[in-house]
Amino acid sequence: MTNTRQSPFKERNRFIRWVCGLLQTLFLVILTAYFLLVLMEILFEGSVSSYLNLIHLLVAVIVVGIAAVLTASRKGQGSQAKTLTLKYLVMIVFAGVGGAVIVWYKIREIGWLAYVVSVVSGALIVFLSIVIWQEDKEEEHDGESSQDN
Repeated sequence: MTNTRQSPFKERNRFIRWVCGLLQTLFLVILTAYFLLVLMEILFEGSVSSYLNLIHLLVAVIVVGIAAVLTASRKGQGSQAKTLTLKYLVMIVFAGVGGAVIVWYKIREIGWLAYVVSVVSGALIVFLSIVIWQEDKEEEHDGESSQDN
C-alpha cells in the first residue's frame, strides 16, 4: 500500500513557494497601483492626495519589494539568464528608469533622500522584472517536461 499523504517537508516547501510567489505578485500589483495613482495625481492635482497619502503606499511598495527580492528564487539563473534578449532587457530598464523618475517626482520635496529612494525603487523594478520573467520561462519549461511524464 502506498502512502498518498505527502511529507511535511514537501508541504512546507510548497507553502513557502506559494508565499514567495504571492509576495512577488503583490509587489507588482501594489507598484502598478502606485504608479497609476501618481500619474492621476500629476494629471489631476489633488484628485488622489485628498483621499490617500501616497507616501504610505510608497512605503508599502518598498517593504513588499524588499521582501519579494529577498524571497526570490535563485535556482536556474545561469541557464535562464542567457535567454533574456536585448529587447526585453531594454524594456525592463526603461520601466525601471520610468518608475524611478515617477517616484523621484512625487517625493522630491524630501531632499537628497528622494534620490536614494528613487534609485532603490528603480533597481527593485528592474531586478524583480528580470526574476519574474525568468520564473515565467521556468514554468513554461517545467510544464513541457511534466507533460512528457
